[in-house]
Amino acid sequence: MWLFFAVMAPFFWGMANPVDAALRRNWLKDDLVMTGFFALTKLPVALGLIVVFGQGIVFGWPVFWMFCQGVIWMLAFVFYYRAMQIEEVSRVVLLLQFQPIMMLILGRIFLGENLAGIQFVAFALILFGSVLAALKKNQAKWHFSNAFLLVLIADLMWSVADIFFKRYQVFFPNFWSAFGVDLLGSSLLGALLFFIPKYKTLLSGFKLSKMAWGLIFFSSLFGTLGSLVFAYALTLGNVALTSVIIGLQPLFALMSGISLNWFIKEVPKESIRGVDLLIKGVSFALIFWGLIVLYL
Repeated sequence: MWLFFAVMAPFFWGMANPVDAALRRNWLKDDLVMTGFFALTKLPVALGLIVVFGQGIVFGWPVFWMFCQGVIWMLAFVFYYRAMQIEEVSRVVLLLQFQPIMMLILGRIFLGENLAGIQFVAFALILFGSVLAALKKNQAKWHFSNAFLLVLIADLMWSVADIFFKRYQVFFPNFWSAFGVDLLGSSLLGALLFFIPKYKTLLSGFKLSKMAWGLIFFSSLFGTLGSLVFAYALTLGNVALTSVIIGLQPLFALMSGISLNWFIKEVPKESIRGVDLLIKGVSFALIFWGLIVLYL
């Protein structure tokens, strides 16, 4: 039972990744607007969690920093969506796997967590895998993907946000009240866009097709389901093993991108040339091996 839920989390997230790219490239053609649009969808959930679980919240610096954590976490999607616009989905998701390394470094700096020697081996494996994922051949020349720096910035921002959450969640009455304040901070970005004339016009002027609304629902549903089953898997089994299995997300993202493109032409195609598949495969193997070393 634990293994089923642990595998379903990266499956759901991997299914949502190509849909995010389709929405960014075909309908929500502005990184900040798309980020703000999805941020607004979190507001009802945030308010509901605070109303139901927020009794006993003491307003002070922990609430302020948890709110800021939500803002930082959501702003990272600006760079994520830009990367999805210019790069293959599977490569972007491979680069996202660098986040555990950043978490280790930031945990050492801000939380005083110790780093074991074996973790430096994991660092090297994941770094080499990420660099390999960023390598592309254009005609006769090899070059780094333009998405490489964008994804690293997003990884860094998500890592900072996660450190903030870990640091200040203990000051809240329960997990769900902290999560509600976190989501409230995330939804703030969407609300603020209405005070900027350019983005207010863009948001109010969207005329999305039924296909677009269906994909928005799909992305939101599968993203949420991924988070829920991941949290449930953590309660059923070993945290380290669950974290390793999350490394399957790039594989699911590649498979779902290829499959969904057969039915929805707006979903971007994945390159299945021999050299590209080889690079992605070796990159995935290095990163997954690094995750095993890191968590086990």
